[in-house]
Amino acid sequence: MVIDHRDPAIHTSETRTVSGKTTQSDSGTSVIDGRQRVQHSEAGKTVRFMQKWVGSTIVMHWEMTEKGVTYISDIRMFLSPDGGVLTMAEHYREPGLERIRDWVFEKQ
Repeated sequence: MVIDHRDPAIHTSETRTVSGKTTQSDSGTSVIDGRQRVQHSEAGKTVRFMQKWVGSTIVMHWEMTEKGVTYISDIRMFLSPDGGVLTMAEHYREPGLERIRDWVFEKQ
């Protein structure tokens, strides 16, 4: 994961390898200002997202509704006091599934 943060803008990109298959994604640049944004990238699909600061934590809310089904992700992102470890704590929900997971990244 690569994060380029120049407040209030944040840009992330990610490379994942799962079961030998590598995928790359680029979230683009978003703004950490507490305002909800809405996108309609295709018919029947709505994405709402917001990022804001709560103390030294970035709180992100993402919600996608597609074909009448809503998927929700709430993430709290924060650095360790020395700035060497980034933790992303996610609460994800969709019909029939709820999970809580943490990602921990060491600065390279």
